[in-house]
Amino acid sequence: MTENPLKRSWWKNVWQTLITWTVYFLFRPKVMYTDKSIKKRLKGRPCVFVANHTHHFDGAFCGAVLWRYKPFVLVKKSWYEKPKTGKFIAWCRSIPINLEEADGAWFESAEKVIDGGGTLLIFPEGGIAREGHMQEFKAGAALVCAKKSIPIVPCAIYGTYPFVFGKRQKLLVGEPIECSCPPDMRHSKYAREISKKSEEAVKSLYNELVSRYGDCGMYSPKQK
Repeated sequence: MTENPLKRSWWKNVWQTLITWTVYFLFRPKVMYTDKSIKKRLKGRPCVFVANHTHHFDGAFCGAVLWRYKPFVLVKKSWYEKPKTGKFIAWCRSIPINLEEADGAWFESAEKVIDGGGTLLIFPEGGIAREGHMQEFKAGAALVCAKKSIPIVPCAIYGTYPFVFGKRQKLLVGEPIECSCPPDMRHSKYAREISKKSEEAVKSLYNELVSRYGDCGMYSPKQK
């Protein structure tokens, strides 16, 4: 049995707050919603945020700017084993996932977060995109939503994380995709369909940011 990630010490909560302040100081984030009502609609509601992934700072950045929803970020297990960063990551709201082998522990932890009324943040590409375009989304995030009948919320990260000066780092949050698996369909099949929808939504959100602010160099100018 995995531990309940919602049971956090006061020190871990203090550390998470310090990370949030640091992110706001360094990157001056701008968080936008395609519809202003989304901010309130998601408040207190379990969901899974999904976003594109181009930098190691993405997890800390999104976890900080989505502070009102207190998301638990899925992080590669190998990062917890690094001597200089592992302990600090473990202090944050995070869940380790082993991408090298079949790992059911992360899913059990994710279910505990959702059952406790919490939210998750997952980067469905499974790693940083280095080829100039978003990679195909894996269905793990959507499978949580399919089994728990909770929305998956597409988000687009835009910017190159300039410290203090330069363009502000941006996050655009899109319309939640409601998930309700038909009784005659396997969760896994439904999850693949929802995963594809969320991938298309994230690309659309990113392209919207490019149209507003120009190409920042994260990807090729347009994501198809």
